[in-house]
Amino acid sequence: MRNKANAGEAQDLFVFDAHCDTATVLADKAWGFRRSPAHIDLGKARKGGLKAQVFAVWVDPLFAPHRALKRGLEVLQALETKVFAPGLAVKVVSVAGMDQAVAAGRLAAWVFLEGGHALENSLEVLAVFRSLGVRGMTLTHGRNNDWADSSTDVPRLRGLSALGKRIVREMERTGMAIDVSHVSDATTRAVLRSVNAPLLASHSNARSLCDVPRNLPDDLVRAIAAGGGFIGVNFHPAFIRRRVYEQIEENFARHAREIKARSRGKEDDPKLLSDLEWEYFQKAVQGNNRVFLDDLIDHVVHIAALGGIGCVGLGSDFDGIASTPADLRNAAHYPALAAGLRRRGFRAGEVRRVCGLNLRHFLRRVARAGNGR
Repeated sequence: MRNKANAGEAQDLFVFDAHCDTATVLADKAWGFRRSPAHIDLGKARKGGLKAQVFAVWVDPLFAPHRALKRGLEVLQALETKVFAPGLAVKVVSVAGMDQAVAAGRLAAWVFLEGGHALENSLEVLAVFRSLGVRGMTLTHGRNNDWADSSTDVPRLRGLSALGKRIVREMERTGMAIDVSHVSDATTRAVLRSVNAPLLASHSNARSLCDVPRNLPDDLVRAIAAGGGFIGVNFHPAFIRRRVYEQIEENFARHAREIKARSRGKEDDPKLLSDLEWEYFQKAVQGNNRVFLDDLIDHVVHIAALGGIGCVGLGSDFDGIASTPADLRNAAHYPALAAGLRRRGFRAGEVRRVCGLNLRHFLRRVARAGNGR
């Protein structure tokens, strides 16, 4: 009886997640999307009630400056050949298209770019990605690019360059979601000053609960919410509890000499270096303190208290993280998240908003800001 109840609950859920890195897994592995060891595949999506997903086309900054565009197109092509061409999900570019796909029982797939360095400083390349169905972009990743600062690099611009302002204004004009996860606080503030469109922080948590640079300070949570923006909570334990972040940093430090030795002479092979980085990231999370669903929900509660229930939702970072909360291991487990929200006092309508409807409403606001183009 319990399995039948879980299946019914998943069917009733509208889970819409703002960020995953499954496209990179599909580009780098022989796996298909119907069933795989990844955090997200079609079977897990159906079991967990995942109806719509933003797939990030992540480009490791190691590919910058001159091979980032090529890498972005390769990851995008993996989605086309392994997900869209076989009919396992429907690529959508509007809320209306998403609604149609969901009504037909299909997984609706949005495509966003992660890492503005993939533009190689070209507004024309931004237009090309948009013509290929990309409807949002995370402005930076772990390193600065030529026009925006990252939260995890030494500040250089302290905001946006003139080119950066042109890029975010063009994104606003064409109805593309401007994603400030990974960017520095100063860059986020510069974006808020440069555009009127609502902002996205697709996979970021609350810094006052977990004091790491990748999370948002309270004033930016309020500012993003006040502008009609959306914040998707990240499932990575290092962004949920500070102690886990510290443990990962300590583990990386122990491997530093080995990493340096293995990468020596390979500086011109960004794919090898990226794979090596991921290998040690997986090692660094082993044996760390466990994080649980309620620890993640603490961030939902805090963000909702600051910005209102309408600003917060899910940005799992599935398939881009090497560990997860112990009771939220992959996309099949979303019913447990919904149940956890109810236990914490969220009403049924609020659970639906956090699980997916808030992100849907946000994307409608983005389209309106760009006149629906």
